[in-house]
Amino acid sequence: MRERVLEFLAEYGERGYAVLRAAVDAALASRGRRGVRLGDFSHREVVARLKAWGMDYNPSMLLRALERGYGVIETSYRSSNQHWWRFLDLDAVVEALEAYDRGVEAAEPAGEEDEELDPETELLRIQIASIDPEGVLEELRRLAAKPRLARQDLARLRMLAFNELELAAKLLRRAGELGYEGPEVEMLREVLRLASRLSRRLLSSSRLQAESRRTLSELARAGSELLKP
Repeated sequence: MRERVLEFLAEYGERGYAVLRAAVDAALASRGRRGVRLGDFSHREVVARLKAWGMDYNPSMLLRALERGYGVIETSYRSSNQHWWRFLDLDAVVEALEAYDRGVEAAEPAGEEDEELDPETELLRIQIASIDPEGVLEELRRLAAKPRLARQDLARLRMLAFNELELAAKLLRRAGELGYEGPEVEMLREVLRLASRLSRRLLSSSRLQAESRRTLSELARAGSELLKP
């Protein structure tokens, strides 16, 4: 568990550290409290702590990575408006965070670097990071939250469709060829799913100009094609 946490922190850096620290703080603060809790911490508690630290950031993707990619947490309760998790080994996570604070990094398997290194997969991961899928996802969420897009919003959506989203599609296909299913790949899928949903929702607006409608039609069609197996 300690090594898995250190690997997660090495992969996701400051944001990963902040999200995990917020989750741990919420879990530790609940110890000894009276009342019913549905797990060690909730999505709402993590968001509240991040905001208290001056970070306006949605932790969903990193919590998903902690659960599905690294096996550090597991869902204990989920409903339409709540999501709770429990730590599989909270004490080991706390120990790993303390080690990380001291500058300890994840250990490399001795004598196996050359055998385990897959240059094509490593290149794929670098390419995915280069298009900043987290940033693209946040931008799409911001656009999706608007009831109506201004002309500059549609221009930005067009740029995303023919730049970052087009690259995301190519990288998804490459990941499929390599058989790689890391958390970065799931993030790319979520980016494309959200882009497709956004474009389809906006297409239903009767107020769209012809140019805007063409842009969104292309994006919706592209999104559907890209997510095909």
